[in-house]
Amino acid sequence: MNDLVITESGQQLMARMIAGTSTATFTKIQSSDHDYSGATLESLTSLTDVKQESLVSKVERTDTTQVEVMAALDNRLVETGYYVKALGLFAKDSDNVEILYAVSIDTTNPDYMPAYGGKTVTGISYRLNTKVDVSSQVTIEVNPAATPTIEQVDAIDRKIDTHAGLSIYGENGVHGFRYYNDTLQVYNTETEEWVDIETGGGGVSPSNVSDLSVKTGNTKLTIKWSDPGDTIIEGQTICTWGGTKLVMKAGAFPESVKDGQVLVDNKVLDAYKTNGFEVNGLTNGTTYYFQLFPYADTGAVNNNVANRITGTPQAFRTMTVTIDKTNSNPATCCSYADDAVGMTAGSSDWDDFIGQTPVLLDSSGNELGNLKVSDYSKFEDGTSAPITTVGNDVMVKFPKRGLKISTSGNTVSISMTDNPDAESEGFKYYAHSYGANNNCDDIYVGAYKAYVSSSKLYSSSGKTPTGNQTIGTFRTQANARGTGYEQMTFYVRTFLIAAYLLKYKHLNSQVAVGRGYVDGNSAPTTTGQTNTKGMDWGEGTGKYQCKCLGIEDLWGNINEWIDGIFSNSTRNILTKTTNNSMNDTGSGYTDQGQGATADIGNYMNEVQGTTEKGFVAKSVSGSATTYFCDSGHLFASMLACGGGYYGYGDSAGVFFCTVAYSASNASASVGGRLIKFKVAS
Repeated sequence: MNDLVITESGQQLMARMIAGTSTATFTKIQSSDHDYSGATLESLTSLTDVKQESLVSKVERTDTTQVEVMAALDNRLVETGYYVKALGLFAKDSDNVEILYAVSIDTTNPDYMPAYGGKTVTGISYRLNTKVDVSSQVTIEVNPAATPTIEQVDAIDRKIDTHAGLSIYGENGVHGFRYYNDTLQVYNTETEEWVDIETGGGGVSPSNVSDLSVKTGNTKLTIKWSDPGDTIIEGQTICTWGGTKLVMKAGAFPESVKDGQVLVDNKVLDAYKTNGFEVNGLTNGTTYYFQLFPYADTGAVNNNVANRITGTPQAFRTMTVTIDKTNSNPATCCSYADDAVGMTAGSSDWDDFIGQTPVLLDSSGNELGNLKVSDYSKFEDGTSAPITTVGNDVMVKFPKRGLKISTSGNTVSISMTDNPDAESEGFKYYAHSYGANNNCDDIYVGAYKAYVSSSKLYSSSGKTPTGNQTIGTFRTQANARGTGYEQMTFYVRTFLIAAYLLKYKHLNSQVAVGRGYVDGNSAPTTTGQTNTKGMDWGEGTGKYQCKCLGIEDLWGNINEWIDGIFSNSTRNILTKTTNNSMNDTGSGYTDQGQGATADIGNYMNEVQGTTEKGFVAKSVSGSATTYFCDSGHLFASMLACGGGYYGYGDSAGVFFCTVAYSASNASASVGGRLIKFKVAS
């Protein structure tokens, strides 16, 4: 640092010392990375961009007009490295008023304070000689909490005349040092732990890794990360990255490179950024602990806990139901395959796999708590849940599941996996996608048909569902709730149909679950009438709402718009996952190919049968009691709604989807349903 420049406040204190009206006590130093080049240092009363502060550790009178002030800084609390471009010395007068006494700057060759890597502490000691004119007026008083300088530590002369016969080698060591398990360690009295002394490497360690993630598999885990590379600040290379070691330990995180199993010593920058490092031969259900240790070419190691991650391997399941297209009997045409073999249709065991949970969200989309399955008006602990309050939303949460739908010959196969990363096996996560690269861990589906209040869409109990609005109006009202909110989308609806098929193994949902509110009714009924009916309920009169997968009126009561699908002029099916960019024309959508060569509409006997086109009608030669038992339509240049409404009778059901509505359509029989994507922050 350059010579100290005494500030105007310091000069005033010096004048009072000369006059004998005050004394001075030097208290602390502050460091800053602010560039004070060209500034008038005398006018400063404080420092800008203060990075650190330390108490004065020693004051000595060097002559009658000067004193030497010593203080030290270290990087134990430094998260980001910086250059010490300015140093401020503070003092208190006789009235205990603290001032900035003097300032020293260095913008040509400033000291560098590196970030703390985890264990190796870097420190800088300062000897500041400052003019006071009357050194006898300076109080020689040092706070015992001050950090000693290197010179003070070096000056300590301790004569050890006990334990002369003991050795540093072994588990016990001597005087807080030991060489044990091929490692030199020092005993930390605060944590009561032995800490490795990093030998063979000095200087600055690399920064932390980034993009750290773990992918779970069957008896394996895959760790991905980006290496930190070299540390370059203001054009100067402070640290050259030498490599990164991945260390695994059972039961707890590794404390050092030697505390666990070194799985890989990577010296190729970002070698495991894309495909990751696969750890095989693990035990399913056991949690494994990992830490990455980036190190410099000098050997300095980054031990920061930010480089830690855990993983628990597990055996994922793939549940499959197949449909024999040649069998028109909706009860016998379906069969279980893969891990679904042995499962019972309609069993609550399916809920464990699908994972749906009723929850209450507040107006900002935060979970207020899980709702009681047997009574949505209560939380799980039995306390009352405000489900009729407009602003709160009663939703059913579905965790991330992969879906694969394919048709081969006369067989349609619908497979779902609880593996969140099974793209390589052909599974897609369209229902849990919000934008091109934002896969969500959870989606929330409104438990009720949508209700509009103050031009916003809600899922509230005890409300009459809103109708008579266009698909665009419902879309705007859903998006008005904030990021992640939409009305029902094509791929979420497809996901729900697939979940129904797996659970019930039956193509007639009105028989398998319940007829729904569909017969002889002239208007929609209020929401929440199935709150005490469990997760699935129905009956056969057509006068009561049904409930499936925890969702009321998955079919019946009022149709709901389905966004994210458009049939163009040649009946090519255009689709989109969501990020608030749905529209009425299919602009920006993906063309999934032609669905029909002419407008079709009737009871479906065949669906499109692919992951991308789902259960949209392909052929309509069925009936109310054969094949899919629901109506379907595919018209040119049209949008979609689904489920069926209060007077739709046999045509309604989980498969009902009519791609036959224009953007201007607004009908009392068509409403909406709110959904929310749990968007990663």
